[in-house]
Amino acid sequence: EEFYTVFFPVSKAKEIGQQMSNIFLSEIECHKDGSKKNSFKVILLNKCQDEFTKKDIYDAWRIEKKGHDKQKRSLPDSERLAKDEDLEFRRMKIKKQMLGNIRFIGELFKIGMLKVKVMRDCIESLLKLQQEKDADGNYTGNIVDLDDIEMDEEDHEAVQKLFITIGSAIDQGKYRDIIDVYFSKIDGFSDDMSLNSRSRFLYKDLIDLRRNRWVARREEETAKTLDEIKKDFEREERKVQQEQQQMNQGYRGGGGGRGRGAHGRGGRGGSGDYRNDDRDNRRSSYDVSSTNRSRAPKERVEPKIDRDGFTEVSGKAGVTNSRYGPGPSLLSRDSKNNNSSKDNRQSRPAPGSSQESHREPSPPPQKPEPVSDEKLKLRAKNMMSEYMQEENEKELILSMDDFKFTPNAGQVIVQASVDMAIDCKEAEREAIISVISILYRNGKLTSDDIGTPFADIIEFIDSFVVDSPRAMEYMGDLMAEFLHIKALDVKWLCEQAKKLEEFSAHLIPRVFAACVNSVVTRYSVDEAKAHFGQSTDTLINLLSAEKWEEISVQSGLK
Repeated sequence: EEFYTVFFPVSKAKEIGQQMSNIFLSEIECHKDGSKKNSFKVILLNKCQDEFTKKDIYDAWRIEKKGHDKQKRSLPDSERLAKDEDLEFRRMKIKKQMLGNIRFIGELFKIGMLKVKVMRDCIESLLKLQQEKDADGNYTGNIVDLDDIEMDEEDHEAVQKLFITIGSAIDQGKYRDIIDVYFSKIDGFSDDMSLNSRSRFLYKDLIDLRRNRWVARREEETAKTLDEIKKDFEREERKVQQEQQQMNQGYRGGGGGRGRGAHGRGGRGGSGDYRNDDRDNRRSSYDVSSTNRSRAPKERVEPKIDRDGFTEVSGKAGVTNSRYGPGPSLLSRDSKNNNSSKDNRQSRPAPGSSQESHREPSPPPQKPEPVSDEKLKLRAKNMMSEYMQEENEKELILSMDDFKFTPNAGQVIVQASVDMAIDCKEAEREAIISVISILYRNGKLTSDDIGTPFADIIEFIDSFVVDSPRAMEYMGDLMAEFLHIKALDVKWLCEQAKKLEEFSAHLIPRVFAACVNSVVTRYSVDEAKAHFGQSTDTLINLLSAEKWEEISVQSGLK
């Protein structure tokens, strides 16, 4: 057997990949050093450092993407689409891994496992900043910008994610001046028109978050289980019922039980919910009749009306005319009593009499207070979840009636629904589409309620595509349904797509291709021709004749 030995200088051990241990004077000291270097904490921190400092994590992906772009025109449609989806999926996986590492590092800092110096190195590495050194190699305390190095899109999003995680922990005390230096560059990025709109808005949100002392304006929503959604829905229902009962009790107590308002919808205290009117009317009538019985004398006999129209009062000598008031005997009897009891002892005027016409009207019902946007968004989720379980259209319509006194309730509910539709499961998306369609067809939503929030989806579709690769397809499904129920039209779609010309003009053909394909898939080619055929000239002016021809051929319109 032959053995070979490699000799190298100790000073170059790290350079050639060899780990040299220290010289220990005892076995105990050796064990302590080994345990320290191989502890879970050290391994974890070393792994985080390696992942953060890993350079060009997108290199392999970019090379493959560039090669695919060159030859994709020669590939069949099925193979080309499959490769596009695979590349997009891998890009999203790399991005999520990178952002997850950034957030994990921030959480380690918040529990004290990392020092401020490490976080400063991370921030400056992302922002392409560097601490200035003098001629002797000592730090001067100043931070300079590395103008020769550009930030990519992932760096911008990583900066925002890192500051959201550690902002409240690091932006205090003596480090606040350093954070001011970082935010001076961030402020410049927020107005830099060379960046895409998503990155600029992320920086603006970050500046607002710091101005608000790192307290988010809206609580970050996380995924909920069906049980949690059901509990939230039941809690909201109980609260609404309690408010209605309180209003009903307050109205009955102050207005008396003899007026007509006690039997009509106005007598419900203005709850705005008329689903149980018949049941409440019967209850109200029962309450009034039972109250009158308890106050009436036991010997009371129902009055009789003679052929001349006079009302006979049993046990008394006088009679009263229901048209002209009480008779003489009754007047003489009442004159002996207080004026305060006179009205109570007179006969009740007949309907249509002059006294009846001068009766004071019952107090108007009180309108319920408008529902807040946060509660509306929560109810939108609950409505979708309930419809998925029961598919009860009547209950869905009645639930929408609860918001008839809330301004812009329809827009808020649609906004929350379409936002969920871009990033949810297929079954949930179909339920959302069905809910909006049912509410519109039954007059509970208007075209403005749907168009105003959906316009934001189209205008910022480039941002949605970054987070959800199939966002364009989901947007097309929503638009196909809105065209089908005639809530929106192709002219409206062209107006919204035109807003993309400034920053995302390359996405305009994809928007129309997604909409046309969804109409064909969900309904028929004839319906797609009916919608888009009437606006051919507008589409050609917006897309160009070649692009529209290509879309028409691929979707089967021609």
